[in-house]
Amino acid sequence: MTSRIARNSIFPALLAIMTIGAAASTTPPKPEDTGAAAQYRQLNATADPGAAPAGTYKLDPHHTSVIAKLAHMDLSRYTLRFDDVSGSFDFNPSGASASNVEITIDPKSVDTGDQAFDKRIASKFFEAEKYPTMNFIADSVKIMNGHASVAGILNFHGVKKTVVLHTTYRGFAQSRMGFSGEATFKRSDFGVSEWVPLEADDVTILVEAEFTRL
Repeated sequence: MTSRIARNSIFPALLAIMTIGAAASTTPPKPEDTGAAAQYRQLNATADPGAAPAGTYKLDPHHTSVIAKLAHMDLSRYTLRFDDVSGSFDFNPSGASASNVEITIDPKSVDTGDQAFDKRIASKFFEAEKYPTMNFIADSVKIMNGHASVAGILNFHGVKKTVVLHTTYRGFAQSRMGFSGEATFKRSDFGVSEWVPLEADDVTILVEAEFTRL
């Protein structure tokens, strides 16, 4: 008798839960999701760089990240994000090329998620008080088949050297152009040799960037 009562009380509860779950799975998308999907379809995004208008394009900091990645004791490849990044370039669609490319980074904006560690890196690695900016300048860039190898001068820690940024062109939509890039160099080449080899000499820079036409 007791087990029958228990079953009679459990089954309706299970049925109610299943009904609620089924209803939740068929819930229509929120209005803002529908609107976002419609806006995306209207972007007319294209991977053809020749479809982008000529002009000066400025970095959008809200949709850009610059991350440095290096090994710690060969146990992990930890990352340093830079929160203060600016830049621009001039674009010529007839040649699918960019000129006057310049990216500037504030070394004090380094962010590891630990503020005390950030200050230590800014002072020990970067000597940010003495060298308040890092920048990368390239005279010209040619986009071919969605890729570009951008050779430019990196001015870091008071040393200027050529660094090659291997770039993927993500496309153009409305007034925006997007890129992904990666470069690797030895920090000791720029006079930054603190904690080598506990902290790796080889540094990889990962860039995700959107630019908007002025």
